[in-house]
Amino acid sequence: MIRNIIIFSLLWAVSLMASAHLSGFTDTSIQIAKPGVKIIYTLPSDNLLELDSSNNKAVAPPSSYMPAIINGWGIFTNKRSCFLRSSMAKALPKIAAYQYVLSYECPQGMNEMSIRYNLFAEQWRGHQNYARIFMANNRMRMRFTFDKKTLSLPVKQLLNEWGRPLTTTFFNTDPHSQLQVEGWGDPFSIKEASAQQITEAGTVKKTIHGQNYSSIDPSFIWLGMTHIWQGFDHVLFIIGLLLIPCAFKQLLLWVTSFTLAHSITLALSVLGVFSIPPSITEPLIALTVVILGIENLYYLYQQPKDDLTFKQRYRNRWWVIFCFGLIHGIGFSYLLQELSGGEDIWGRLLMFNLGVELGQIAIIVLLLIPIYAMFKWKYGLKIGGISSLLTSLVGAIWLIQRI
Repeated sequence: MIRNIIIFSLLWAVSLMASAHLSGFTDTSIQIAKPGVKIIYTLPSDNLLELDSSNNKAVAPPSSYMPAIINGWGIFTNKRSCFLRSSMAKALPKIAAYQYVLSYECPQGMNEMSIRYNLFAEQWRGHQNYARIFMANNRMRMRFTFDKKTLSLPVKQLLNEWGRPLTTTFFNTDPHSQLQVEGWGDPFSIKEASAQQITEAGTVKKTIHGQNYSSIDPSFIWLGMTHIWQGFDHVLFIIGLLLIPCAFKQLLLWVTSFTLAHSITLALSVLGVFSIPPSITEPLIALTVVILGIENLYYLYQQPKDDLTFKQRYRNRWWVIFCFGLIHGIGFSYLLQELSGGEDIWGRLLMFNLGVELGQIAIIVLLLIPIYAMFKWKYGLKIGGISSLLTSLVGAIWLIQRI
């Protein structure tokens, strides 16, 4: 039995080594103006390894992926394809992302428009591209997903309803980050109650009369949940909290400490109070996994040797977890920085953080009873020790990969 458990655990550990932090989420700003269409596409740089047929383990410069990015987008108006006028690529090292700018001309006119997105569909069925569309001083939003790859826009109809023409120029910068420049203002303000909004299904509907819901985007709850589930380093850390026998009060204290800590640094990082590059944060996150596993081994080794209560034995563990949570919160922030860029930041921060907490709770609820039963078994402490050792081993491999 023990040998089978060890073999299963080793296979589980190896499966985690390959991808600790591929997010599967991307962000796009789409500007529609008289010159044509401008796409600003931002994504985590390591995700581009999925598009690299050469099986390189290191991310290449941004320009290396430009052909794949261009092939992944298509702009069609009046049933004809628009042509690519220019393309640019740059790195965003502060959030470990690449950004691509594609500009299209549509000489056939833009009465009816279709925007096609077909990147990462084969790699991640759950991949989502959060898109913001800026047109005639209005902003719309939708998500490209595995089964929603095309957005259809009745441009002429919308302009007639709004009573506005297309703007004469594009933004010089990403409007997703610069909503209060060049006279655009806030297109979802109460004064713009008649503005149109693209729903996630790709259809058009009007906003609620006089109500401003732009700062609350419920889809970011699910984004936060899936982000923590897909971030195996965060998942492994949470699992590590459960790998020693403790009272429910101790577990609640640890989870609360971790939650409070990562909420603080997530907010401060997203709001721009400080900025720590992923090249520092990601190795530190891996190091927290290593240390947590080692600490578990220490407590499991001491377990049969003392008569201390859980409160006495783990009296210093909460502040260690709090410090580690501060590091993980910075790691959580990179995706939200990539997808927010200053737009509706408070609502998105609230929804995203709520999603992270719900995802964290789901993991704990799923494992709590099996792990409780494990420690009631005579081999429970041994399995906890083996699992903690594997936790440290996987964390050490991630640490070496990230340095």
